[in-house]
Amino acid sequence: IAKFVSPNRPVTSTILQPRKKLAKQLPPRKSISIHSSIINLEHAVEISSWIDRCSTTYDVTEIPYEFKLLLRGSRDGFDTKTFHKLCDNIPALIVVMKVENSNGILGGYSPLGWNSTNSGYTEAPGSFIFSLKNENMKESILSRVNDQSHATYYSHNHGPWFYDFGHRDSYGPKKWYYQGNFSTYQPPIINAVNIHFSIDDYEVFQLCKNV
Repeated sequence: IAKFVSPNRPVTSTILQPRKKLAKQLPPRKSISIHSSIINLEHAVEISSWIDRCSTTYDVTEIPYEFKLLLRGSRDGFDTKTFHKLCDNIPALIVVMKVENSNGILGGYSPLGWNSTNSGYTEAPGSFIFSLKNENMKESILSRVNDQSHATYYSHNHGPWFYDFGHRDSYGPKKWYYQGNFSTYQPPIINAVNIHFSIDDYEVFQLCKNV
């Protein structure tokens, strides 16, 4: 237009330098794995979200905890002596078990852990028990503690024990017990009360905060 209006007047224009093409290095994706023969990453995400009381479930690349395997029954033994040797006085413990002849996975979380030097019930704020979803169960069941005074039980002849759910040597090496008709943990995690059941395997993890 300027050339048309004034044919003899020089036309000037600001010419920008060509843009530089910068190669941006993206941060590497986190390599997250869990050393378990019972639970997978999806389960670990769900458990981590329960611990932090999140309104939504964490993304699988954002799990804030490392699941550090302390004990595997099939590797280390199923007796309570082994449990206390490997897991005593360690906080933030997750216990998971595979129910025999089923796809069921049960477990629980104690922020304080256990020990064999004391005996009796103890408070463990934030503890819970659960049943994880599988091929036959569409949703997981989370059961938080209601009665803090009976959250967990300590004893040298008891393994992991959440008031009415746990293991002791007198049941047998792979026998666990679930009573389920008290209000200490609600809702129930299985549709049965006062039962002993066998497991294929069980694992205990310490949850360590990622830095």
